[in-house]
Amino acid sequence: MNPIRAWNRFFFEPVSARPLAVFRIVFGLLVLGYLALMIEEFDYWYTGTGLLQGREAQEAAQPLRFSPLQYVGDPITPRLVLAGTFAAALGLVLGWRTRLMSLALYLGLLALYHRNIASSGGPDAVPVILAFHLMLCPSGAAYSLDARRAARRGEVADEPQIGPWGLRLLQMQLCLIYFQSCVLKCQGANWPDGSAVHYVLFNSEFNYVDLGWLAAYPLLVNLMTHGAVLIEFALAFWLWFRPTRRWAILGGVLLHAGIHPMLNVALFGDFMCATYLTFLDADELAAVWRAVDLRGWSARLGLRRAAGCPVGIRSWRQLELPFDPVGVAAVAGPVGRP
Repeated sequence: MNPIRAWNRFFFEPVSARPLAVFRIVFGLLVLGYLALMIEEFDYWYTGTGLLQGREAQEAAQPLRFSPLQYVGDPITPRLVLAGTFAAALGLVLGWRTRLMSLALYLGLLALYHRNIASSGGPDAVPVILAFHLMLCPSGAAYSLDARRAARRGEVADEPQIGPWGLRLLQMQLCLIYFQSCVLKCQGANWPDGSAVHYVLFNSEFNYVDLGWLAAYPLLVNLMTHGAVLIEFALAFWLWFRPTRRWAILGGVLLHAGIHPMLNVALFGDFMCATYLTFLDADELAAVWRAVDLRGWSARLGLRRAAGCPVGIRSWRQLELPFDPVGVAAVAGPVGRP
């Protein structure tokens, strides 16, 4: 195979816009939840009336971690930045001015992240990193108000497609996170010898529930430790191939579901698992939708009304109507007519 041709096909051959659009919606909803968690102690962590006052935020961050909030002492400006970031996340979910909203979301998250380096860690960096890559992607090409507006002008194909180079960078970033985590774990002693999870079980500062009883089963702890490393290593490579993708996604979901009760890192696993959506092809995404389609389940259980779905939505295609030129033509007349 010609390597240049393979390179161009991987980064520039158009792909379906739907998986990235679904990820945009899920990511935006998760960011809204992430920002909501900041509200309770926001002034303490992110304003000049809290933990870091005066020049302390600048000194902790150093010059390469700039945030305009480091130079603000009043609590009002950071609150306005939080509100603006909320609005950007909501705009991203709706797909309104998607490019602008994704840029505003990234800048807002970065400003908050760099305001207090002392309280920020790897889980807090993930939404910032994903927002940066999403900023480079045409994520509003489907399932968005932008796509609806374009459809009314007759500018949207039956199957919206995008150039995937930004999407590929996002996918590679996710795999790099897993691969680097795996490598760093293997460089220590506790992960290779199978004892690392034992210490996590007794970390009462981060545990949601008391799982110390698992320490009575050292073989199980050993399997959990080595299993986590193997799943992370598999995720770095198996997500790229259709035959192994479903198993990698299943392993990743189980991994983060297992981490959740052990470590209080809110929404970290949700962000990581949501990014799996970007690896799906259009037919795989359709299969996922069929698996969770409430109308389909109600039909299997004999709950469907004679007139259609109880909630009034007859199919997923109905939800896509505003983004389908054919559907728009059927409702509003010839394509392109306002």
